[in-house]
Amino acid sequence: MRDPDAFYPGNRTRDEWLAECAFDPSCAGAVIVPDGAPLPGTEAADQQPTEPAPPPAVPDPTTATIDDVAEFAPDPPRVVGEPDGVGVVGMPTNFVVDAIEHTATGDIFDIPVTVRFTPVSYVFDYGDGTRQETTTPGTSWEDLDAPQFTVTDTSHSYGEPGEYEVGVTIRYAAEADAGGGWFPIAGLLELATPTTVVRIVDVDTALVERTCTEDPRGPGC
Repeated sequence: MRDPDAFYPGNRTRDEWLAECAFDPSCAGAVIVPDGAPLPGTEAADQQPTEPAPPPAVPDPTTATIDDVAEFAPDPPRVVGEPDGVGVVGMPTNFVVDAIEHTATGDIFDIPVTVRFTPVSYVFDYGDGTRQETTTPGTSWEDLDAPQFTVTDTSHSYGEPGEYEVGVTIRYAAEADAGGGWFPIAGLLELATPTTVVRIVDVDTALVERTCTEDPRGPGC
């Protein structure tokens, strides 16, 4: 059995390839298959065939690119803004995108395959001209066991009140299995999520001697 790691560019393991190609798409380039057929047109110009031309080469799914598997891509996931789509000026609004590994079956070059998409990079567009690329889809405050308005890897603080459209571009690395083990697909697939609107408000605070329950006529009550 062939070592599946031998199919990953640069002698990388799968984990190394997924991690490094998130921010360096060039490392996800095409893979040269051992004992592959020569590219058409690369034969010597003065070489004359002395025998009948060989039959057409059997299609090789390991030469597929990201365009060949784009039809198997997952549906765009949704983006959630915390807390409840409303934020406060100057305080972190947390964003989470529901992106997970996706597997589908179909044909590449008429050969049955299983295709696996793994999200490796996320570009958050916060709608105020600020963008951030991360390797995490974000985590809710509840799952972090953290109070609201805690800074996270994907949170953002807005400087002005208003409504902002937030979206995420997810970069997926793809692999396929035609029955002989997984091999990487050249290129990265970029998938944009639908935007979600967050409303950012100004909140004025003041120190008071008693709560509104204790003093219903107090400031801000």
